[in-house]
Amino acid sequence: MKECLICGFKEILINGTDVDLSLNKMIRERLQRIANVLLLNASFLDNPGLLNGKMGIAIFFYNYSRFSKNKIYEDYAGELLDEIYEEISTSTPVNFENGLTGMGWGIEYLVKNGFVQADTDEALEEIDNAIYRHRINSPVLINTGDDLFGYGFYHIARILGHEIDDNDLNTLIKKYHLIFLADECERLLEQKSYTRFNIESLTINSFNSILWFLLEIQKLNIFPVKTEKIFRSVPEYIEKEIHKPYDIAGRALLLRLVEKSIETVKDNSVRDLLNSMVEKIESEKTRKDQPYETDVSDFIKNTWQHIVYESYYSDSFYSELFQKALVRLIEDEENWNGRLNELTKDNLGLTGLAGLGLGLLKLMDNRQHVQIQGLREQSA
Repeated sequence: MKECLICGFKEILINGTDVDLSLNKMIRERLQRIANVLLLNASFLDNPGLLNGKMGIAIFFYNYSRFSKNKIYEDYAGELLDEIYEEISTSTPVNFENGLTGMGWGIEYLVKNGFVQADTDEALEEIDNAIYRHRINSPVLINTGDDLFGYGFYHIARILGHEIDDNDLNTLIKKYHLIFLADECERLLEQKSYTRFNIESLTINSFNSILWFLLEIQKLNIFPVKTEKIFRSVPEYIEKEIHKPYDIAGRALLLRLVEKSIETVKDNSVRDLLNSMVEKIESEKTRKDQPYETDVSDFIKNTWQHIVYESYYSDSFYSELFQKALVRLIEDEENWNGRLNELTKDNLGLTGLAGLGLGLLKLMDNRQHVQIQGLREQSA
């Protein structure tokens, strides 16, 4: 009897009120249904990539296995990884969304977060070589105007995944790649060499990923004079972005990256310009009523950005908006079922159902953290 009382009390501590219990139960049920759909369909995908394919789904299952404490999902994620390696070929693209840089980044993510154990220098040797050959033969930084800066994400993950030792050949090779990419960023942002990169202009997705890369190499003290010089071109691009159609998830990330840039840049005039950009972005962040479809897609994009950009993310005004939109979807059974019925192989990955699942896991984590913190404050 005493043990039952203790279990019940612990549940109340974690879940709070009856309303919280009901919502938590509903989120768990939705997560189970997402897992079931992905279990039945993921292996039939012909895309092994990170954002739209099997790698993103594997990341969901590793996280869901840890949350549910059910090893079945971990085992299935491992099977997906085996399939991914088998499907890599000479025709596999290099881009971050569906190609080698995204898959390689995914392996580094899984090792870093303790989901798998591996020496990534060995596990990624073939992918390293393929990416290097592709870059030599086709020095294109971004394949289309909406691509993320895959080379940047991949090479930063590779150098941060190991001890940085300037006497080690592997470290020097990784730094060489980053220096080359910094030169490419200069050609794109300062010289506006768009034809070199087969694009007409930068989208918010590609610009955010390049700005993130510059901040990362600045932290690593790689090419600091060059990166400081490139930062002078950043305000011009932000000014252009502000006048484009509103992308709430992209704009939320842009705001965070600009705030970090202000902390990094040494040039006072550039800092002043960036501060004025923050004010302009902040002034536009009020968002009126939007249809569910837009809000949920924003939430999913916010989720995968949170995973990829990690340390540059924080809970904010935007996070609250995304979570409110998701709760509305969770509580609307008809709308939820409609979503599942509309699924195709093109929206099962991180930009679709797996991303929604990871967002639900994040929401559960946030709810428990806030509730437990509230109880601590009450008892203090």
